[in-house]
Amino acid sequence: MGLSNQVVDEILTILAGILHLGNVRFHMDGGAQISDRDAVEKAAQFLSVSTESLIESLTHNKREMRGEVFLSPLNEDQAMASRDSITMAVYSHLFDWIIQRINSRVKSPKTPFSSIGVLDIFGFENFTINRFEQFNINFANEKLQQYFNKHIFSLEQLEYNQEGIPWSDIDWTDNAGCIDLVERKMGVFSVIDEESRFPKGTDKSMLEKLHNANAKNPFYIKPKISGSDFGIRHFAGDVVYNTVGFLEKNRGSFRDDLITLLKESTSDFMYDLFEGVKLSTERGGRGKPKAATVASAFKESLSSLMTTLSGSNPFFIRCVKPNARKQANDFQNQLMINQLRYSGMMQTVVIRRSGYPVRRAYADFCTRYQPLLATIYTKVAKDKVSLYLTKNASPKEWQAGKTKVFMKETLENVLEQQRVLILGSAAIMIQKHWRGAIARMHYRKRLANIVKVQSLSGSSLS
Repeated sequence: MGLSNQVVDEILTILAGILHLGNVRFHMDGGAQISDRDAVEKAAQFLSVSTESLIESLTHNKREMRGEVFLSPLNEDQAMASRDSITMAVYSHLFDWIIQRINSRVKSPKTPFSSIGVLDIFGFENFTINRFEQFNINFANEKLQQYFNKHIFSLEQLEYNQEGIPWSDIDWTDNAGCIDLVERKMGVFSVIDEESRFPKGTDKSMLEKLHNANAKNPFYIKPKISGSDFGIRHFAGDVVYNTVGFLEKNRGSFRDDLITLLKESTSDFMYDLFEGVKLSTERGGRGKPKAATVASAFKESLSSLMTTLSGSNPFFIRCVKPNARKQANDFQNQLMINQLRYSGMMQTVVIRRSGYPVRRAYADFCTRYQPLLATIYTKVAKDKVSLYLTKNASPKEWQAGKTKVFMKETLENVLEQQRVLILGSAAIMIQKHWRGAIARMHYRKRLANIVKVQSLSGSSLS
């Protein structure tokens, strides 16, 4: 990337500050108090900010009204939210800076820009208690699963059309209903955002609106016992979400005092990261757009991602874990099955097996099954394959395309068994003749030795 050693050191220093800030713990004593000052001092040192200013920003909400500054003590949960808000903001801006630097190095203004991207995303999550983070992660997986299903389905249909094979509709699971539940007007995203913008909006009022708007939706789960939960029937399975903290996390506004703290860093690199971030007083005012909620920003980012994917040529790599304990030689069947189901691999198998899952080019078929085609004397590969299969297989088990033959898996198994039998018989025949040749060679050699011994014995007697 052409980064100098100084810039690399500054990046690593900021990352160290983020890690130390994550070690900060709090306790209550008339308000949130720092439990370990050493962690704060190290974080402040690496982020190049004042220790006292950092402590104040973590434990108090600083507001300025009519020229006066007011400090409101935070409780322990709010203090942890402030800590997490700083770490996420710093890491996010640093990540964006690195990505922009990479793009500026690989993209030439004089030549067309081509790129290779890697999308690494959390898998489907279903914990004992699922919160706002799991909701976003699972919805992202839902969108990607829809894209994956349509992509695989489209590839199947495209290959059939290109090969001139009759295409029949395949019954496959479409998760459009689940996505519509989340994205539509008065859907889950809409209700969360609406309540987040009301000053008096609460998680309870949000949940009531969700129930009222979506209770009859087949993809929405309203628990029989009233509480703080709602559920969604995802492609990968049903998930129940606990709404406690939904609104606070969705509002997710980065407080002005936290922005000011980072802008006052003595590190020029840190200042550059936040130079373009505006305070609410600079963003606010009548007629100016409100700060985006976490849900709306996430939805917009996900939409941009799907647009990018739609214009790309994707390759999918599905990673599965053999066990949850990260131990060697431990294979948990149920865990593997769940991962395959969650990732849509089971659905992919259904799509492939409903048609002709085995495809071989005619030349490849002739090479593989040459022992079976010995009595077919035509030289054209396609004709040779078609003549053999017409005589030895049911028309329902195969179709002849333009460049390859499409077969059911059962037919392939039969061909493989016949091939093994013929090759096995041929191997036995070769072994028989080879062993006979070796035996005859040994016999002739011994016979020659006997004759020689006899001739020597006759000479000595005479």
